[in-house]
Amino acid sequence: MSRGKLLQIKRKITATQSLKKITKAMEMVSTAQIKKVEKRLRMAREFLAETSRMVSQVHFDVKHPFVTGDGKSALIVIGTDMGLCGSFPTEIVKRAQTLDKKENFDFIYVVGAKIAPMFKNNPKVVRIYEHEYDTPTFDFTKTVINDVLSNNVANVKVVYGKFKSKLAQLPDVYTLTPIKLEEGQPKGDRYEFEPIEEAFQRNLLEFYASSVLFSLAFETKISELYARQNAMRNATENAEEVVRLLTIDYNKVRQASITQELIEIVTGADALKEE
Repeated sequence: MSRGKLLQIKRKITATQSLKKITKAMEMVSTAQIKKVEKRLRMAREFLAETSRMVSQVHFDVKHPFVTGDGKSALIVIGTDMGLCGSFPTEIVKRAQTLDKKENFDFIYVVGAKIAPMFKNNPKVVRIYEHEYDTPTFDFTKTVINDVLSNNVANVKVVYGKFKSKLAQLPDVYTLTPIKLEEGQPKGDRYEFEPIEEAFQRNLLEFYASSVLFSLAFETKISELYARQNAMRNATENAEEVVRLLTIDYNKVRQASITQELIEIVTGADALKEE
């Protein structure tokens, strides 16, 4: 009986050690990806800052839904395509569902294969984007903005993963449109527009909205990677603790088995002496 239990515990130790190797490898992969994405996140933030500066220099007088707010409402939910990052995707979904109950959006756009199943039965969902990028691209965010405009949407809010620190990644809400523009004349010299002022203004507004969404997608991506790194680190530490406890149990059972065998030997010897 004890030998069978020893074998069972040994198999558990081996399986846990194998799992530990996997979680450690995934933690290392996430760490490598973080370095690459952090560099691109800085570039995305600089890109958005420059676009914002350009927008602040333009005096808008075009009647665009992103400015007037005359139109339908939509919620864009930026999640993850992969799991194994703790409760991060679930928290984004919960924040989105709570916001939808409060504001009752006309349409919902979902980004991420991991959160897609939680929205598939929602009649408000217009489109689900699954496995669209490994790292966010401007072309993708531009596609989302075009899809939003095609449904006459004017009021857009985005639920995304806000990166606060290496240990804190929380869902947040960003009001994408209507875009708040400073009133009055722009600072500095007026720009000359080509081909025509109205067309330029419309394109610039949509370009700005795509830039903001591009930056939010990167925020979510870096949050996802850090959440996965933390989850895999915790899993590795838990595996080490499980191996330690199982090793103690293994030694106890083995010691009990040896003690039992010694007792049987001594008892048998004493029985022979009595005879």
